[in-house]
Amino acid sequence: APRFQATGKMDDGQDEGGDDVDRTKDDGDDDGECLEEGAAIRSIAFHSTGDYMLMGMDHPIIRLYDYETLKCFVSSNNHAQHTLPVSAICWNTDCTMYASCSMDGSIKLWDGVSSRCIKTFSEAHSGAEVTSIQFSRNGKYVLSSGKDSVVKLWEVTSGNVLNEYVGVTQQSHRTGAMFNHTEDLIIAPDEKGMAVGCWDARTAEPHPQLVTGHNNVIRTVQHSPTMPAFMSCSDDFRARFWYYRGI
Repeated sequence: APRFQATGKMDDGQDEGGDDVDRTKDDGDDDGECLEEGAAIRSIAFHSTGDYMLMGMDHPIIRLYDYETLKCFVSSNNHAQHTLPVSAICWNTDCTMYASCSMDGSIKLWDGVSSRCIKTFSEAHSGAEVTSIQFSRNGKYVLSSGKDSVVKLWEVTSGNVLNEYVGVTQQSHRTGAMFNHTEDLIIAPDEKGMAVGCWDARTAEPHPQLVTGHNNVIRTVQHSPTMPAFMSCSDDFRARFWYYRGI
């Protein structure tokens, strides 16, 4: 089992076409621009070229922005959209596809060029809100978590669930789950014990949970893409950096 070590601590719109967007100059010293939406923004994902930006909001319709012009695009098929607000959104590695998850309990896969909905996994987490989504590096698999306290690994082509990872509580917050840098492990916060759960990605066998020392809900974990380390961020106003060995 991996051994974890804390190495640092840091304290402290309803339309379909984007008409609610307010593009105004920032009042600060720099020349940046402010993109103001008509609903709370929940998730943003940049295209690998940096030219486009996906946005998931407190609204069922996903928006794609041209980063230079801030022109907004949406899928032409309204019936393919989510029926409740989007929780999270992400591209696959080569940006030929993106995935979204929603409060409506579904996961959707979209063509990265046409924004056509390719596949829908309905009631992906027994009807509970799906809170996070992540592609594997090869794009063949999708990792999701939901408020049913289950983390799932899906095969993209078949839509089948290959593994389920259980043992953490995720019922009240959008806490999520993700691969480690080698995709051998999966980690996810436990909102009940303020710990981080860890599993073998292939066998779904659990490793001992990491007792983080946080004294409030861990909202998210973010793993390094290149090294055995991750950050845990909590409502206790602290972020902790973890390095682990022994995989």
